[in-house]
Amino acid sequence: MSINRLIVLDDDPGYIDILSGFADALGLDFEGHKSYASFCTSNMNNQDLCLIDIYMPDKDALDIILELAENSFSSSLAVMSGADEEIISSVEATVKKLDIAFAGSLSKPIKLSKLSQLIDMANACPHKTRTLFEKTKPSIESSLKATDLAIWFNNDYVYPVFQPQFSSITSALTGFECLTRINHPELGSVSPFEFISVLEKCQLIDDYTLKLIDKALEEISHFLVQDKMLTCSFNISAQNLDKDFADSLVQLFKRYEVTPSQITLELTESIAIQMNAEALYAISRLKLFGVKLSIDDFGTGYSSISQLVDLPFDEIKIDRSFVSQLGQNTKAQAIVCATFNLVSSLNFTLIVEGVETRAQLDFLQEQGSCIMQGFLFSKPLKANELNYFILKKIEKSRRSH
Repeated sequence: MSINRLIVLDDDPGYIDILSGFADALGLDFEGHKSYASFCTSNMNNQDLCLIDIYMPDKDALDIILELAENSFSSSLAVMSGADEEIISSVEATVKKLDIAFAGSLSKPIKLSKLSQLIDMANACPHKTRTLFEKTKPSIESSLKATDLAIWFNNDYVYPVFQPQFSSITSALTGFECLTRINHPELGSVSPFEFISVLEKCQLIDDYTLKLIDKALEEISHFLVQDKMLTCSFNISAQNLDKDFADSLVQLFKRYEVTPSQITLELTESIAIQMNAEALYAISRLKLFGVKLSIDDFGTGYSSISQLVDLPFDEIKIDRSFVSQLGQNTKAQAIVCATFNLVSSLNFTLIVEGVETRAQLDFLQEQGSCIMQGFLFSKPLKANELNYFILKKIEKSRRSH
């Protein structure tokens, strides 16, 4: 969906007038509210961007956002304020814990160019309808128990998508990350986070992960076989890490004749610090086979430098929450710069996700070598879309030579 209306909540009528003019310049419908009571009367939908001032006299932004989240808020959301960046960052961090479509923040005084960038971010932001305060839908669990997981894959209720990754130095395509999408005829669109939580609860996560990787390799292994420089990464759950799963995964990679070093398995920091003996065996088994290992969402957990040294990782994937603040938050920039230095010292590869603006790209390229992915380059693509995407890249490369 594309944003076609800007809804503003700000007790300053002057800013409402300014933003009304900006909305008109951007070709958007506009609705301004000076109070939360008035704001609540708006008939919002997922083609709206709601821009809320942090400081409201009748109800502060955090209370407003929590209330919206608890009522299945479906519009895109952004905040604005004249406060210093630490206060804005604190509010942002809280909002990001909620499973809603958060587009970002604006500092006052607001410029038309900044609002335009925010609209682009909102258009790229996946819409969500569930919050962390809701209980898991029982219908997902009952549907999984009633229908074999193979049927979900055979009927494309669950299917892989692939987000391309690029070199910050050469801009060349280096590989893709495999993600999942769920669209059930009765349940509708289901968030991967919610779906995987239910799979883990139902002890189906091994079956799901193996089927997803099998389906993904069936669709894109020919790219990996034809170009040994390309890689593909897959996300792994903590429950996957046992001997049987590792052995099954090795056999799967052998069947598709992909070079092991072309495969990367991503584990979150929280998984990395909780490994028992069986999990360490599984990791070592896969590492000996030649698969690469990556720490996902780096900077959001509790990993230490010693763990990076002790465990056999090859990559660090910096969390998108830091990338989204580049150019706005000096602390986030410092963390990203420090991560570049850390990765270089450890001889790891750095993956940067969530690159969505030209300014973020310029900043990352100034820091040095990394692999980048994000909506600035491409959304996650189905296999047929990825095939067309790669063919276009090849054709463009041929024309340039």
